[in-house]
Amino acid sequence: MKRSCVLVVAMLLALVACQLGETPPATVPLAPTVTPEPLTPTATPVPPTVTPVPPTPTATPLPPLTGSGGGRIAFSSRRGEGDYEVYVMNADGTDKRQVTRDASESEEPAWSPRAGGTQIAYNIDNYAGHCDIYVINADGSNKRRLTTEGNAGSSAWSPDGARIAFSRHAHGSGDDLYIMNADGSNEQRLTNTGRSREIFGPSWSPDGTQIVCVVDANPDPRTQELTLYVLNVQDALQSGGAVVADMQALPRVGKDLNDRPAWSPTGSQIAFSAVVNDHRDLYVVNADGTDLRQLTHTPEFDEHAPAWSPDSTQIAFQANPDGNWDIYVMDVPDEPATDASNRRRLTTDVANDTTPDWAP
Repeated sequence: MKRSCVLVVAMLLALVACQLGETPPATVPLAPTVTPEPLTPTATPVPPTVTPVPPTPTATPLPPLTGSGGGRIAFSSRRGEGDYEVYVMNADGTDKRQVTRDASESEEPAWSPRAGGTQIAYNIDNYAGHCDIYVINADGSNKRRLTTEGNAGSSAWSPDGARIAFSRHAHGSGDDLYIMNADGSNEQRLTNTGRSREIFGPSWSPDGTQIVCVVDANPDPRTQELTLYVLNVQDALQSGGAVVADMQALPRVGKDLNDRPAWSPTGSQIAFSAVVNDHRDLYVVNADGTDLRQLTHTPEFDEHAPAWSPDSTQIAFQANPDGNWDIYVMDVPDEPATDASNRRRLTTDVANDTTPDWAP
């Protein structure tokens, strides 16, 4: 019994000793952390090719017409919707642009003299016998109405741009001339005929002291004898309205219509249209009534509504060689016996283009 216990004890001790003397298993080291290097691109990226956009070239100014300095011409036209509207173009006929977009007839444009012509006065006829004067910027903005009674037309700016002369019809007493401020205020009467006469078409002298206009010289309303008269503005205002006897009559051409007078910017001449033998031609006369001469001789068609260039060397006008009106320009010669020359056609539309006015 004792021997068995000893044997067991001995075996346990051997087992403990064996366990105490056992070498622990080797530790397996962790692999070091490796920071991945960025991939080197195989090809250097090429920036996109940018085609440079050339700058917008500055428009080259149009060459001036000989002796005129070029400029712009306003006119009335029935192109487009069929009603008359106001257009502007360069003085060589290029770059035509519509200025007005009215639901009625917009006619007889007249450039303002200030700042080289930035505004245009014109008439609007609403087809019901009512006509009033409006002003609009040359770019078509800021339209405003100057008269409100429905019986005004034929506007003309004073040389300083401060006033506008115009014609007004009074029922039962014919037409008379008035002036107003450029904003439509302070109307004043220039003529007082007291009869059923027509007085219209004013054009100022460059110094602003006189106005040439068209007067029906025959008081009989059944017969028209349109004649050009010159009145003194200050005298007319002081008298409350000049009568025909107070005005200076210019020489008449033929026995019919003398109308559409235009005072030259130099002040020395007045151009106008006259009918002889049922045919219209253009004429010019000195402002004092001397040296009347005919500028055009075209019996096969008509010329009408002259407008001077800023330097008085050329005239824009309307003519109808094709049966409809178009705008033309011609040179005005210095020699009294010489006809106008170098005619150039500026419009070719099948619609009527009328009443040109040259920007100052």
